[in-house]
Amino acid sequence: MSLRPRRLRRPRRVAAPALLCLAACAMSPPQPAHAPDPPAGVYRAIRADIEAEIAAGRLTGVAVAVVSRGHIVWEEGMGWADREAGRRATIHTPFSLASTTKPITTTAMMTLVHAGVLDLDRPANEYLGPDKIVDERGPAREVTLRRLASHSSGLPTFFAMYPEGGAARQPPVAALVRDYGHLVARVGERYEYSNLALAIVADIAARASGQEFGRTLEACVLSPLGMKDSFFDTDTSRRHEMAARYGDAGNRLPFYLTATPGSGEVFASAHDMARFAMFHLGDDLGPRASILTAAERAELHRPHTRVSAREDYGLGWQVLRGSGSGGPAALYHGGGQSGVATEFVLVPSADAAVVVLSNRRGRQFLESVRDRLLRSVVPGWSGLPAPPNPTPQPLDPAAAYTGTWRGTLVAQRRLVPAVLVITGPDQGTLSVAGRPPQPITGLALVDGRISGDTVGDIGSPDTRREGLTQLSLDLALRPGRIDGDVIAWRRPPTA
Repeated sequence: MSLRPRRLRRPRRVAAPALLCLAACAMSPPQPAHAPDPPAGVYRAIRADIEAEIAAGRLTGVAVAVVSRGHIVWEEGMGWADREAGRRATIHTPFSLASTTKPITTTAMMTLVHAGVLDLDRPANEYLGPDKIVDERGPAREVTLRRLASHSSGLPTFFAMYPEGGAARQPPVAALVRDYGHLVARVGERYEYSNLALAIVADIAARASGQEFGRTLEACVLSPLGMKDSFFDTDTSRRHEMAARYGDAGNRLPFYLTATPGSGEVFASAHDMARFAMFHLGDDLGPRASILTAAERAELHRPHTRVSAREDYGLGWQVLRGSGSGGPAALYHGGGQSGVATEFVLVPSADAAVVVLSNRRGRQFLESVRDRLLRSVVPGWSGLPAPPNPTPQPLDPAAAYTGTWRGTLVAQRRLVPAVLVITGPDQGTLSVAGRPPQPITGLALVDGRISGDTVGDIGSPDTRREGLTQLSLDLALRPGRIDGDVIAWRRPPTA
């Protein structure tokens, strides 16, 4: 076949009037006069197991809340919010939410849609400044707020951390759009989880409201819903209240920000997240909390992008079809990064929700706590569906892939020469920036896309600063070309 030069794109891991947010007139369903009696024995056993994990040094601080039929039926904090200062974790301790921030960000977005300030289906670039989201032809008009919020915009995956006191500073979102706002897939073609996309949603909300995003979030969501313990990363006056983050070995981590604050930098308590869950379940939190209509909430929860046979993505929400035949559907968004693990699940059919917040990773145990708590209010609950784990397949037909593919990587506005050589159904090399070719391990098709791992130096400022030399392929074969992601990352230390 004729092999022609084609471009490969590479992402990294990594005065206006203030808006008055008006409340919508939304009717809530009638609520029971009394909360159901909690299964106290179940909660005592869960509390004991959490405290045992903390005593064994495998967790540091945990807070939980359980919602059933319009009431918080159990909430408790255990362990340490700040072990060194002797400050205990409570139901009012603000924990870092990581990606559980996303449904809060999209709720704020939807309040601006309700107010007529934003339009879900208008080109996102019309709301941005001089730096625009682009494809290979220029500014991409097909990228809308709906596409950004549902991970179907074609923007790349992205994550980076900036420890306080470090040499690098958190960049403004406009700089991220300029450096990384290149589409790596056709708009609407597929699901690609993108922190960058949600950071742009928050930036657009801030621009539309005429104030920075923390103030927008406070005015449009946190204050009306009575989330008094919650705040955005820009509210530095409240950092002394938050739970400190701890590493896997129990070491206290320095405070850090991320490159994409709108996707992961809300701090909230278990009590506040229970209230947020109740709002999304349609429970009555009082007239001031009627910030969206039922139809607007449903639009956030509606499947927009297919992820797998058991999962879709809404607008800031994972929409799950249940854990078995006939199992209840769930709305979910977990969060995880260094010193953070969160579990947040709503089961609308049962009017129930569970919150689990931790300032240290302990995913498997915390997931078991989540499911035990859900079984206490959702009879028959057997867990969330396992994430898809497709089996790698050889490149087939091999002849369609075999050959030398020359092109460029777009890395922080730099064009980096790249040569991909495929010599068989599972063999190939990648050369970056004219350096010697490196073998690709695990070269295969995963969900119909070219996957594999290799090493290389992209040479961009961010990859050089962070020492990102591991490269992972996520590419698509198209007529006469190959394009997609080459993701630069760093292997974490084994200790």
